[in-house]
Amino acid sequence: MMRRTLGFALGLLLAGAGAGAGLTRWLIPAPKAPGAAVVATEDKSPASAPAERRVLYWANPMNSSIHSDHSMKDNMGMDYVPVYASAAPAQRRVLYWASPMNPAIHSDHPMKDNMGMDYVPVYAQAPSGARDDGLRIDARQAQNLGVRLVATQTRTLGQAMHTVGIVAQDQNRVDALTARFAGWVVHLRVRAVGDPVRRGQVLAEIYSPELYSAQQDDLIALRGQGTQGGEQILAAARERLRLLGMPEAALTTLERTGKPLREIPVLAPQSGVVTALAIRQGSYVSPQAKLFEIANLQRVWVNVALYDYQLPWVRVGDAVRLRLQAYPGKTWTGRLSFLYPTVDPRTRTVTARLSFANTDGDLRPGMYADATVLGHALSTLAVPSSAVLRTQEGDYVMLALGQGHFLPVQVALGPQADGWAAIAKGLRAGDRVVESAQFLLYSESQFQSVKARMLGGNTSLDAVPPGGTAPGMPIPGGAQDRAVAPPVLAPPTAGSMAGMNMTATGDSHD
Repeated sequence: MMRRTLGFALGLLLAGAGAGAGLTRWLIPAPKAPGAAVVATEDKSPASAPAERRVLYWANPMNSSIHSDHSMKDNMGMDYVPVYASAAPAQRRVLYWASPMNPAIHSDHPMKDNMGMDYVPVYAQAPSGARDDGLRIDARQAQNLGVRLVATQTRTLGQAMHTVGIVAQDQNRVDALTARFAGWVVHLRVRAVGDPVRRGQVLAEIYSPELYSAQQDDLIALRGQGTQGGEQILAAARERLRLLGMPEAALTTLERTGKPLREIPVLAPQSGVVTALAIRQGSYVSPQAKLFEIANLQRVWVNVALYDYQLPWVRVGDAVRLRLQAYPGKTWTGRLSFLYPTVDPRTRTVTARLSFANTDGDLRPGMYADATVLGHALSTLAVPSSAVLRTQEGDYVMLALGQGHFLPVQVALGPQADGWAAIAKGLRAGDRVVESAQFLLYSESQFQSVKARMLGGNTSLDAVPPGGTAPGMPIPGGAQDRAVAPPVLAPPTAGSMAGMNMTATGDSHD
């Protein structure tokens, strides 16, 4: 019986060994030939695994101001959220903590006031590369406000001096006509002041006994022209008639017909209008009396008044623009031709003479005109005058920095003319400024500036948790900065209501 049992056990042992050898051969692949391709397998070495991120702390999912130095769950069974070093927001240096009810009350560490409200952290200003100043608005707000931008331009501007003038005759183009002989007006061809005349037109015909006698002497000398000394006598007789004012055409007619002319014509010396008429039909004239006055209005003067403080900006030859209410939209261009050397004692002004071409005759003497004198015209950088905000502190423009960022910039203004203001300092070529709605933007930027001064430069409170700052954020303290004490960590058994202690956690500096 014993021998049968041992045999049966030995058989089972041999059967088990054979089955194990077969299984091993089936699981282990046979070696491949030297030329066979080798299939690449995935490298699962530790070097290829992604680098692990360092966890700074774990935050409560319901209240991010509650931190823990290890992973845990809150009272509701929710896992604390890990905050990694790479995902942590850029830390800003805290200057101090300010009371939310009275920003003048400061503290050098996070704390609560008597009502349980957290002190607000006040941060140092942004680095030099950042642009946290100014005002930021989105594109929709800018469109609703009607914000319109305009680029700075290089324009020719001068010190524009606006004044009022009176159109006057150009005294260099006024002729007075008198008779060089005594006589009577037989025919008066021009009978009214203001009548237009042409050069060489007959104005009047006068009978003069003196001139009639001189004509007879000329005819006698003409008949004795072939005798000795006759040429000299004839030349003297002709010269006498010319000096008395007899026209050349009348002298030619006299010698051609051989008969003296009873009426001698008086001709217009230039084209223009009659501005003075001192004779009438049948009047007696003498060499001492003025017969006509004729003014050529193809060019006129405009006399304007300038104050003495404007004189340093003015010089002869400066460009001038003229406008009249009678002709809206029309502009005359001219030059400043003369500055009178005296000052009017009543108005304390200096009269400046402006000269303008008047080929159309629209500028009539006696009309009032608006004149703009451009003193010292220069090519300079300019912006529309409507883009400039004038305040007690100075002149400002709202500079557009792009992406809805606007910055108030103080500028130094130069001359202004035609709705443009020269920029002497503060802007560069190509800068864009706000031309409309700039007052609203400037007011908002000033409001934010006042708010920043009240809170010590902090105008954004959403960059840090409401209950304090991230661990290790420095604050100033005397000569050296001291590290902020890390926030109180919640114990492992703390729930979502941790950190809601309503008592003060530090002493105030009030």
